[in-house]
Amino acid sequence: MNTKIILRNRPNQTVTKDNFQCIDADIEPLKSGQVLVLNQWLSLDPYVRGRMSERKSYAPSMELGDVVIGEGIGIVLDSQSDQFKAGDKVIGMLGWQTHAIMNSTAIKLIPHTPFSETWLLGAAGMPGITAWIGMMDICKPQAGQTLFISSAAGSVGSVAGQLAKLQGANVVGVVGSKEKCAYVQDVLNFDSCLSYKHSSWPSNLKQSAPNGIDGIFENVGGTLFDELIPQMNPFSRIAICGLIAEGLEEHFHSINLRTLLAKRMLIKGFIVSDHVSRWREIQKQLIDLIVKQKIQVYEKITEGLQNAPQTFIDLLEGRCLGKQIIKLS
Repeated sequence: MNTKIILRNRPNQTVTKDNFQCIDADIEPLKSGQVLVLNQWLSLDPYVRGRMSERKSYAPSMELGDVVIGEGIGIVLDSQSDQFKAGDKVIGMLGWQTHAIMNSTAIKLIPHTPFSETWLLGAAGMPGITAWIGMMDICKPQAGQTLFISSAAGSVGSVAGQLAKLQGANVVGVVGSKEKCAYVQDVLNFDSCLSYKHSSWPSNLKQSAPNGIDGIFENVGGTLFDELIPQMNPFSRIAICGLIAEGLEEHFHSINLRTLLAKRMLIKGFIVSDHVSRWREIQKQLIDLIVKQKIQVYEKITEGLQNAPQTFIDLLEGRCLGKQIIKLS
């Protein structure tokens, strides 16, 4: 029997537990080329929020009744593919469910690793690779420059900021609470961290970047993004990775094109799946940095598939630190 969480209905502005439904279903017989996977670890990621909407985006929306999408790690129970055998450890878009029937082309074998396999869902996986591409390819941090990281305590922002620090940049994190600020400064070793909810946010912003901002790794959007733009320096770079503050509604930004031209600013949105050919190369470098403890990793493990919806909501509403993972089996 497969226990799975499906999209019951679409969110109205905010995501609630009512948008999900947990059901049991029989496991169908395998067809040629298919593999049955017992899911062990489920990654929770903000991009799923956009896929719950019907709004056009870079990837298709989930249909009502679909298993909620999500990357996972599991062990092969049965195989009708020459590429996999029972007992193999695999990674792929296994979804919010205890068992997944996958085409062999949609999963990858995980060889024995000298580190925690859950890293492949976080700092050494899609979130870490996202951080690398946005920071190293677009923001291009340089020694002495000032880089701002929004959602700095999250799985992507935390890696992006640490990569900038390794290049000698002055790194400022932006988060929503005093507790997250402490984590970003004390554990991740950012130079400073600001809470945009603090009453002194505007003055703190100017104090933390007295010489202006050279780069922004943008995970949040909304009014927070608008407040940073006036502080940008000539030839500054902005990597737009996510817009979690804008939820499922449109948010229109007032950006002065004359300012963009005069300052020769670069603003670039990117999607990590557009760079699949580079994943293996980047992943090797990330693993090396993590093993050498040059990048710190924080994972929050929550047990039980039934807790995925609430943990996902907590993630979207800013109540989580680091990478959120559900332990399934």
